[in-house]
Amino acid sequence: MKTFTKICNIFDSYNYQIIPTDSKKVKMYATFNNSSLYLVNIISLDSAYTFSKEKFEEYKVITKEQFGHMDSNKIILLNLIITENALDIYKDVNYTPDFDEDLIDINWIIDDNEGKLIIPNMQVNNVIGIEKDIRKLLEADDESWGPKIIQESTSIPYITYGLLAINIIFFIYMEKSGGTTNILNLVKFGAIDYYSFFTKGEYYRIITSMFIHIGALHLLYNMFSLFIFGTRIERYMKKWEYILLYGLSGISGGLLSITVDLINQRPVISAGASGAIYGLIGAILVYSRVYKKHIGGLNSYTILIMFIVGIAFGTMNPGISNLAHLGGFIGGALVAYILTLRKQA
Repeated sequence: MKTFTKICNIFDSYNYQIIPTDSKKVKMYATFNNSSLYLVNIISLDSAYTFSKEKFEEYKVITKEQFGHMDSNKIILLNLIITENALDIYKDVNYTPDFDEDLIDINWIIDDNEGKLIIPNMQVNNVIGIEKDIRKLLEADDESWGPKIIQESTSIPYITYGLLAINIIFFIYMEKSGGTTNILNLVKFGAIDYYSFFTKGEYYRIITSMFIHIGALHLLYNMFSLFIFGTRIERYMKKWEYILLYGLSGISGGLLSITVDLINQRPVISAGASGAIYGLIGAILVYSRVYKKHIGGLNSYTILIMFIVGIAFGTMNPGISNLAHLGGFIGGALVAYILTLRKQA
């Protein structure tokens, strides 16, 4: 049962939901991913609990009846069969899954003698990245290896709330001091403009511009986005990591935007927190992929859709800088990925 326990620990660390079973030698986990329900059956075979093809077919029907009412596009049932006699069952589980069925059953074998994962050649060899962690676990020389995990903090995301307050207070102050759509006032308070940045060398504007918004709608859109994404990702990061992520994302977005403006010789006035916010989106994407976990209810599929919609909206609106969005997104994703590597060092 040692291998059985180790494999179960992977899915416990993923925070998959445990589904009760009628045997101590079978453990089931469930998770939603990309609108599909994934069920993972970990089955430990021995002389007292043997493999039966008929039993598997019967169990498949029961599983379909039990979970068929769930609001999902597909049900993917992955059976992880742990056995010391892999060759004896290989032929029975080596068939091509029917992808037209509502329930797609996939069978993998874990050879307990050899300590390796065997994926039959007619079966699906990739299920949301699970096979990578199983192989790493089985290949590990000691008991210390485990999948990459993070815990959600229950503390108040006060840095996000602080950023919201700073942006709103700065907006109100600018409105009372000449307006937030007045070009001269925007330049006065630190927006990025072609002449001041490149000719006068006022590089600090790459920072100050992150807290300036051009009109109430610009502020409202960005603050709503900051609240949605910031309050989620901050709970999974240390405070200094979150500040670093936000700052470098805003800088990378501003630098890409102003550099392209220089190349195209466009004297554009730019400002806003959107580069930093898209960096948060990039970080959520990386964390959800690396840790195989929904971040505040958002998975990688949802984040990609949001990113694409945001870029499409920016393309239709000439007043929005997609370059800042793209630069911030890439910068945030890189920072988040480096942080995940650091956590595993």
